[in-house]
Amino acid sequence: MNTHLTLSERKRAAIVDAALREFREKGFQATSMDALSARAGVSKRTVYNHFPSKEALFQELVQQMFDFVSDHTVVGYSSEQTLADQLTRFAHSELTLFQSTRFQDLAKVLLVECVHSPELAEETRTRFEQQEKGLDNWVADAIADGRLKPVDASYAANQFIGVLKASLFWPQLLMNLPLPTEEQCTYIIDDSVKMFLSHHAIDPNT
Repeated sequence: MNTHLTLSERKRAAIVDAALREFREKGFQATSMDALSARAGVSKRTVYNHFPSKEALFQELVQQMFDFVSDHTVVGYSSEQTLADQLTRFAHSELTLFQSTRFQDLAKVLLVECVHSPELAEETRTRFEQQEKGLDNWVADAIADGRLKPVDASYAANQFIGVLKASLFWPQLLMNLPLPTEEQCTYIIDDSVKMFLSHHAIDPNT
């Protein structure tokens, strides 16, 4: 844990970590604030000083997950670099996100609760669309630059991300399968880039 944090910040971080473990193991509904405070090693009053409710704690975890997504979906278009290099760099950033144990745990907690709450599921879908706009903008810029064929940018971006997630995210999230080896990950990314460019690029080699 970061030793530069204040005591209050360390307690807050411990509470959030405890909430993630409790929600992951027991589910949101079955988790009590008593169990959560005990796991965090703080009093229940301390928990409430930082978070007024269990729902507020859950929202903190949701925000953490979207912060992860935001940090790894930034991609700026360059007319001077090959499309393949730019897409490959983006895909490796996504892979770093998918490999994060904390991100996986956050995603699993959120996924379970989305099953029970259509409202949360819709809110999550909307936020994901907003957070993953980076590749949408990249596609739009590449189209404007005459390097990709005219296509709905959001559709094309979701298509590419969907191919990556099919092998590098969903099997691990839903079936607890191990991530492919480094060699396999490289092959999946390279093949996904080639597939995307063969369909959408004016010249796949540029």
